[in-house]
Amino acid sequence: MKGVITKVQVLQHPVVIAESFGVKVLWRALWAGARETFLEVVLRSAEEEAHLGMEEIKLVRTVKLFTGFECRAEAIYLRLSEEFAGAPEVARFFSTLAGHEEGHAIVLSRVRREVRNGRLWKESRALHAEAVEGLEARFAEYEAEVGRGVTLARALSIVEGLEGSELNVVFDTLNGGVDMRSRSRFERFFVLTQRHLGYCSEEVRRLREMHGL
Repeated sequence: MKGVITKVQVLQHPVVIAESFGVKVLWRALWAGARETFLEVVLRSAEEEAHLGMEEIKLVRTVKLFTGFECRAEAIYLRLSEEFAGAPEVARFFSTLAGHEEGHAIVLSRVRREVRNGRLWKESRALHAEAVEGLEARFAEYEAEVGRGVTLARALSIVEGLEGSELNVVFDTLNGGVDMRSRSRFERFFVLTQRHLGYCSEEVRRLREMHGL
């Protein structure tokens, strides 16, 4: 098992995994193939639970949508990491960002589970609906550009565009809106918004200076 959470970590922290996502996810993670990520295990289980006859509320759909945005950000950064494989420090930067985004998708998958279990701190069902259309257009534009190939200067601008969008704002709001048991034990596996944005800002500045951009 690859990804932000590995099989080794699952074996080291089975209580956290079971507490966060349920015994079914823990069991599947332990028996997952080497090519399957923990995020894939979590998303597959969430989709199965969604068909148990429970009425899907608007907030659950919002969480699912933004989990998808995080996965799309991960894919963009992985593609950029491959594109700049000839410059190891650049490739490492984009690979690290991809790992952060994968972690954010895992966190939102747990948020979705907590919402379905009724563990809401506050009502937030109309959350940032106006941001969705703009984000969809932004992602479509960036995905098309990255697919064609971009310069490093443009790639760093895309990072700023994604990280300066509503994506992180909504992530924080969704994550903070649920009563998540053992939050600190769970979140220590991930690089969340404040550290993530700090890393992005510092590395973008450093790479621009290094490459004279």
